[in-house]
Amino acid sequence: MWPTVANRLVLLFLFDLTIAMLYTLADWKALALPGLPLSTMGSAIGIFLAFRTNSAYERWWEARTLWGGLVNASRTLARQVLTLVDGGETPNAWQKTMCNLQIAFIAATRCRLRKQNPFPELQKLLGETEIEMLRTHNNVPSAILLQMGKQLQKAKIGEFRWMQLDRSLTELTTLLGSCERIKTTPLPRQYDFFPRVLVNVYCVLLPLGLVEGMGLMTPLASTLVSFIFIALDTVGREIEAPFENTVHDTPLTSLSRTIEVNVRQLFGESEIPAEVQPVDGFLY
Repeated sequence: MWPTVANRLVLLFLFDLTIAMLYTLADWKALALPGLPLSTMGSAIGIFLAFRTNSAYERWWEARTLWGGLVNASRTLARQVLTLVDGGETPNAWQKTMCNLQIAFIAATRCRLRKQNPFPELQKLLGETEIEMLRTHNNVPSAILLQMGKQLQKAKIGEFRWMQLDRSLTELTTLLGSCERIKTTPLPRQYDFFPRVLVNVYCVLLPLGLVEGMGLMTPLASTLVSFIFIALDTVGREIEAPFENTVHDTPLTSLSRTIEVNVRQLFGESEIPAEVQPVDGFLY
């Protein structure tokens, strides 16, 4: 939080200090405006900030819920591939292909939401022919789901089992679309502009209303109150976009690794990647 708000707080502290010194040392009594309705203004701005922060948190929580759905849907699909299709004692080539496509879909979804290049990861999972085909698509996760659907056409299973597997692919498509909706639909810009303007105006007026009663202590009190409002404004701004690969985001890297570990273990693979560990207390 501090690197984000430090510059604003330092400027406000210097401004508050200037007001306090001019009032007490230079006898500029006209700077004092004790009649300002600071408590009423503060309450109104606090309600506005709380509403905005709640709206941003709802987006963050929905993103986390959707990725929880991706974890569950991936486990379900892996189980169905292993149990609804007879592959013998060990997974056959078709089942292994579905396993790699599922892991590739999750990796491509994460990279698409973060606007990263997915192909360095996909090259470890898919063949060169599939990679070249995917390069022709703007929406790589959707193209991978299409490939998974084509793989279902090759499976020698009954209609009911085919429908169960296809339903799992449909759920993955729905979850992908929901994540893209959050990514491409930010909060209205008024939610970003007006809170910041109102907080800045309030923080500038605050020392004028406090200086008559607090004198040289005004900078401390005013800066502390300003920090509360600036922090609320900053929190809402930071969590409203949960797919930007920052410390405030939904931990997509960790969730992707969890899915990969679960799927590979279900398929009985021996080389299992390690879980993602927090970096400086933050899980990405």
